[in-house]
Amino acid sequence: MPLILSQRINFDSNYQDIPFKVYHYPKKYRNKIKSGDIFIYHQGDKKNPTNRFYYGYGVVGQISSMDGENYFAEIIGGTPFPYKVPLKYETSQYYENFGDGYNERKKPDWQNAIRFISHDAFNLIIEAAHVSDIQSLYDISNIESISEPLMLISKLNKIYSNYNFEMRNKIVSEHLDRGTSVTNALKKILGPNCQICGEPGFEKKDGTRYIEAHHLIQLSQKKLASLCSDNIILLCSNCHKEIHHGKHFSHSADETKLYIELGTKRVSIQKNTIDNLKKLEQCQALVPS
Repeated sequence: MPLILSQRINFDSNYQDIPFKVYHYPKKYRNKIKSGDIFIYHQGDKKNPTNRFYYGYGVVGQISSMDGENYFAEIIGGTPFPYKVPLKYETSQYYENFGDGYNERKKPDWQNAIRFISHDAFNLIIEAAHVSDIQSLYDISNIESISEPLMLISKLNKIYSNYNFEMRNKIVSEHLDRGTSVTNALKKILGPNCQICGEPGFEKKDGTRYIEAHHLIQLSQKKLASLCSDNIILLCSNCHKEIHHGKHFSHSADETKLYIELGTKRVSIQKNTIDNLKKLEQCQALVPS
């Protein structure tokens, strides 16, 4: 179901919020919000009723926590409304009380910073804000809600195989080029090791390993399918820098393998195709934990 996220845009607080970019919330809400949720921003103000309204929308992206107490949700496609929307519909009923299972006689639970609303309520608020097209938001939501990496890569590869750089919606294209996309899904399957030298990426402060993605056909060439997984390899920062700035780098390929020469290194690796990644996952499943 869609969410309401309460976040004041004209008030300093102890939360490290960045409207339309990052949403900071305590652990008591950790089970109420997940990647892929579509939301509407609400600004509350107990002292000034005229300062209470709905003012924007977006999709919840990656969620992280360093201490298990504070959580940070990336906001994808965060967009201000063309027009702020008051809390009540023209019939004096609260927008948030529209839809099945909602009691129009009661006030919404303003005390909860994160709360569910019906699809009817969501659509009414969007309409009142004069938002013309939210299909791109649903595109992002459908991608973000896929947690299984191989399924995610398969879905994105189908999108990328006919990717039109000039015509693709700006919100969607910005998300698909970063965030929870093919690159991060590949990292989950392949691990944090460089596909050229084999070394693991360095350890980050949060305990995970850092690894970078390289597109063999550069995105700047704007060729179809250049964002697909078989055009991507995972690299340590040293090999990645050498590819871009070193004296010698070349690569060739057949149907299943890549052949790479980088400085004095000569390697052949499996392409990151769906078939090869599926075989890798099957092998990993056979290894005793």
